[in-house]
Amino acid sequence: MRISSLPSLLLATGVVAATLSACDSTRQVTSESSSDTVPAAPTVDESDVSFNREVTQGNYRFTVKTFGSQEPRVVSIRSYRGSAQTIDPLRVEVTGAVTNIASGDLNGNGKPELYIMTDNKKANGGLYAYEFGERGYTPINFPGTPSGQAGMGYSGQDMYQISGNKLIRTFPVTPTDSTQTASRRSVEYTLDPSGKLVMGQMMDAR
Repeated sequence: MRISSLPSLLLATGVVAATLSACDSTRQVTSESSSDTVPAAPTVDESDVSFNREVTQGNYRFTVKTFGSQEPRVVSIRSYRGSAQTIDPLRVEVTGAVTNIASGDLNGNGKPELYIMTDNKKANGGLYAYEFGERGYTPINFPGTPSGQAGMGYSGQDMYQISGNKLIRTFPVTPTDSTQTASRRSVEYTLDPSGKLVMGQMMDAR
């Protein structure tokens, strides 16, 4: 009886081992499939450079390149402090062709900002902005449609520039009735300590 029980014991041990092996295999598949949910960075043809410029702010330096001519375009941003790179190269997708870049420290907190302008003419389009720290960056939210009187007759076609510690946004104003003539409006924005663009004065020019 003792001899006949040995095969049964071996058989039971084999079943348990196979069951544990199956469980481990299931866990490995789950672990691998979960990594597929991590978004991949945009891929580009690095030989197709359509914009390449560098700007500085204090001892910070930014190099900006745009790849390709199809929508959406991919922008590569490299941030340096002195000769040291502060973050891994950043790639973002933008709408429209990049026409200009500018840097500043509008809120005076010692963290430089990078402003990227495109030729996107749609309402509230054409601006991408980031604030950079020692080892990272924070996107600056777009200010949106101008409020109050500043937004009357607004229909997009924004242009931007940095003047001192302010961001200047200029756009054509569409007349609301036949007694008015077309004009251009400039709206000033400051950057508050939290990194939010705050609308200030406006001015119309014929």
